[in-house]
Amino acid sequence: MAEINIEPKKRSSWAWIIVLLILLVVGYLLYKYFFEAQGGSPETSGAPTSGMIMPMAPVFLSY
Repeated sequence: MAEINIEPKKRSSWAWIIVLLILLVVGYLLYKYFFEAQGGSPETSGAPTSGMIMPMAPVFLSY
């Protein structure tokens, strides 16, 4: 009688590659959001472009 070898099916490595790619993209987006300078033009940052800017404290208290 012949011997039958039943081996467990190997898991595909594509799932790990996809998970690593997703983690790389998420890590890159978090880096861009948290660790890069948050500068920008007034059009994109919503800063006022005209008008008088008043100090928060009176001038005599700032010396």
